[in-house]
Amino acid sequence: MEVSQFKIYNASAGSGKTYSLTKEYLKRLLLHGYPSQFRQLLAITFTNKAVDEMKSRILDSLHTFGKTSVPTEQGSLFHELCDELDLSPEALQERSQKLLKRILHNYSFFEISTIDRFNHKILKTFARDLQLSQNFEVELDTELLLNEAVGRLLERAGTDNSLTQVLIDFSLEKIDEDKSWNIVHDLVDIGKLLFQENHSAHLERIRSKSIGDFKTIQKNIIAQLKVVEASAKATAQKVLQEMDSQGFEPSDFPRQTLPNHFKKVVGGEFNIKTLYANKLEQSLQEGKILKASDKRDSTALASSILEHYVSIKKKLYQRDYLKNIYGNLVPLTLLNEIAKEIKNIELEREVIPISAMNALLSKEIKNQPVPFIYERMGEKYRHYFIDEFQDTSEVQWENLVPLIGNALEGVNEKNEQGSLFLVGDVKQAIYRWRGGKAEQFADLLSQKVQPFALPPQIFNLDTNWRSYSEIIRFNNDFFSTIAPFLKNLGHRNLFLEGCQQKTNANQGGYVQLSFLDTTVEDKNEAYCQEVLRTIQEVCRSTYDYGDICVLVRKNSDGMLLANFLSEHKVPLVSSESLLLKNNPEVKFLLALLQTIANQENGEAVYEVLAYLSEGTQDPHEFIANHFDALGELLFTTYGFDYKEMHTQPVLIILERAISQFDLSNGAEAYLTFLLDEVLLTEKKDGPGIHAFLAHWKQKQDSLAIAAPNHLNAVKIMTVHKSKGLEFPVVLFPFANAVVDDKRKRKKTWVPATSQEETLELEEFLINTKKEMLHYNPETSKLYREESEKTELDAINVLYVALTRAEKALYIISEHEKRPATLEQGNSYSDLFQNYLTIKGHQEGLESVFSWGSLPGGSSGSDQKTTDSSHIPFSTRPKGDSGFAISTKSSRLWDNEVQEAIELGNLIHLALSQIHTSEDVKPALVQLNMQGHLPSEAMEGVSQKIQQLIRHPQLKEYFTDDYEALNEKEILTAEGKLLRPDRIALKNKEATVIDYKTGKPSPSHKEQITQYADVLKAMGFQIRHIIIVYIDQEIKPIFL
Repeated sequence: MEVSQFKIYNASAGSGKTYSLTKEYLKRLLLHGYPSQFRQLLAITFTNKAVDEMKSRILDSLHTFGKTSVPTEQGSLFHELCDELDLSPEALQERSQKLLKRILHNYSFFEISTIDRFNHKILKTFARDLQLSQNFEVELDTELLLNEAVGRLLERAGTDNSLTQVLIDFSLEKIDEDKSWNIVHDLVDIGKLLFQENHSAHLERIRSKSIGDFKTIQKNIIAQLKVVEASAKATAQKVLQEMDSQGFEPSDFPRQTLPNHFKKVVGGEFNIKTLYANKLEQSLQEGKILKASDKRDSTALASSILEHYVSIKKKLYQRDYLKNIYGNLVPLTLLNEIAKEIKNIELEREVIPISAMNALLSKEIKNQPVPFIYERMGEKYRHYFIDEFQDTSEVQWENLVPLIGNALEGVNEKNEQGSLFLVGDVKQAIYRWRGGKAEQFADLLSQKVQPFALPPQIFNLDTNWRSYSEIIRFNNDFFSTIAPFLKNLGHRNLFLEGCQQKTNANQGGYVQLSFLDTTVEDKNEAYCQEVLRTIQEVCRSTYDYGDICVLVRKNSDGMLLANFLSEHKVPLVSSESLLLKNNPEVKFLLALLQTIANQENGEAVYEVLAYLSEGTQDPHEFIANHFDALGELLFTTYGFDYKEMHTQPVLIILERAISQFDLSNGAEAYLTFLLDEVLLTEKKDGPGIHAFLAHWKQKQDSLAIAAPNHLNAVKIMTVHKSKGLEFPVVLFPFANAVVDDKRKRKKTWVPATSQEETLELEEFLINTKKEMLHYNPETSKLYREESEKTELDAINVLYVALTRAEKALYIISEHEKRPATLEQGNSYSDLFQNYLTIKGHQEGLESVFSWGSLPGGSSGSDQKTTDSSHIPFSTRPKGDSGFAISTKSSRLWDNEVQEAIELGNLIHLALSQIHTSEDVKPALVQLNMQGHLPSEAMEGVSQKIQQLIRHPQLKEYFTDDYEALNEKEILTAEGKLLRPDRIALKNKEATVIDYKTGKPSPSHKEQITQYADVLKAMGFQIRHIIIVYIDQEIKPIFL
């Protein structure tokens, strides 16, 4: 079989996908003797941790391969590469040495990256084309952005009449539904859709709709509702009249259910759940509508009533559908307004939400010719490696396809074809809520979709190298047994065919499935007790705390366990323990800042004194004695001057406090993270205390350090965070989650049918609920598809949880009333109980089931209770200016084209911050400190800028005589954003200046002329239009 350059590895849990990915990457690196080959390789993975792991593996392998004697642990890979590349050990050793040296000297071109970081790189390249600031930053905290946007929206109430009325109507609707009138939570909840890729295309279709448009749609729905309700009532009245005309009394029908049903409709009771919760329709179909003692023939009457019954039912479901649409119209109306506020914040702060990057690239970049994209980026990738493909979103993949297709379907100047290497597993797709689309990978595997002319070569990694044999056999058996539970045939086959993993040399292992006593009053307490008992049991069997990981589905369960285990003196690493706000030293520093900002803050004063009182004979007396004289205590005892600190930046205050109070011992990671956060805040909001405290108030619940390695402590983490990781012993408590939780379903977009064509929307946002099965065929199909996807998501989470263990797996669930069949189950408990029944275990006789035996642990290993990689925290002595320069690694440009592109970008960036000649040096120093401008490039950039601003024809525009507007956005009447490089204003006259590198182009003239035309329309007189070409010489062109 001919080897394809498009390879797909279908890799189940523990099957060595990282090893395979690393091996393929190394093969491509070492295939030819070109040391610069690595610059044509791009590896994309899902998390920063995975990026670091892969980079380390590549570099460690090259370092090891370059040695005279290759260690045993790397020997297998080394010899595999020698055989597959047909190289002698000496040749591979020499190539490894050269490659490692070249990579380390050109590290910024060593492209192993998350897809978000790669997208950010492309956006930076095309910032001007996308009308983005050269200094734009990516906003990771979209919730913070959303909360501010909602706040701004509510501030418009009372001044914007149409918006005010919408907000009032929304509050009144909530009151009518017996809910709180406070709509802030609802606005934030609906606003989250703006940051979800699954909704972006739908929201784009309604972006042009105004508040007035939505008002009109509401009126049309109300009119339709009246028609439907009147028709249902009339039909019901007709049925009652027919019963009466044929001589039937209400008492002739069992419990009078039949006539009462229609009376309720006539009376305006339209609750579907109560109207259709009985077996009335079945009785009508069977013709059995009278009491058993009544022998009259009612077949004709039943047939006639059934027709009306079905007609009314259809109308009432149509009514429920219209009500569902109506209930989401006001939130949709406000969603557009929230989007406008978010856009305003983005423009003001020059930020882009991380969720918007994919859409921006999709709209603006993917239709560009691929060679043009490569030319602008200064790079051309020929070989792509994509890890965790099942979590790649649809838009992310669509953005990559043109770049990959160009490499796969063409050859370079050496007649070499590009390549693509994909790795994934549909069974581990657990990020659908974040845009991940597992169906993409499934379609590639089945070749239902073929995005490239080149067909893929598919490899199935069928051996589990992670777990011991008993764990592998249990998971194979369990997931293939419960596979029929999944309604979708394709999803079912995933587990029937994909859970047949082979075992490795590690035989044995232990699996325990236990159920809580159903009589316990507090199930949470029972789960915690069982986890503690299991941890103690495992540690008695020669295992360390650090060997154990407890996996949970919800953060709330993790917090509950963390608090309980901490009370029982079990050392822990959890998301809560990693939060900065929970570290005692950080809490002390924040309280200290609060007291400096406001000495009347009694709570903060108490926090400071409580920390300092530790170790004193009587903490209460210490606090009482110094509560009203904190400043004096700090100065006389610790040499910390309150008054002096009032005028200092936050960074200086904190560094001084860390030094004076000797806080660094044991809290280095927390303190370093805190100081990094201070630097970020200073860059955005300035160095003031109040700015940082406001920032801290907003972000404190999310700021956390990374989990330290080699810590002898039990890890508690969510299943989602555990993906890609492995642990000797895994505990999975709270294994009772509902598989298809109807309560958690939120919103679905449904297309308009002919019945809704008067509503003037292509599609509607509705609440996902079971009634969708009866609205129309399209909503029924969407509901079933969503239900199937939700099932797969839940089973995938269970699969990830049960496949993290190496030696031992403990599952802790609870007894529930078991459904009659596997297919009727709807919780993990149901699945476990049905599995045991199918396997012949007697339900109810046991609460603990086990397979295998617990292997020996690693007790006495070199794990410690503190981080073994200790880095001492250093502080500056008092009086040190604290001036420091942090720059990006120097880029050793390989050719003149790349150097010109880089230099041009740096000059452009610097000029955006320069108003007069006096700003040149401060601007360059600032860019250098921020890491944008390498130290070795400063002189060259400075000379070129000085040459420009001192040019005889340009120097007047860089003086205080003019008001300079650098890269200020202009919104045209058509809604287009323009961003001239510089506008120099003087007495209502404007001079427009645009900087260009490279050769003159007609498009340059068109662009700057457009700027001038817009300024004219704004009432400015145009004095000059100047294109400045920056090359060896500065060439201004006056138009």
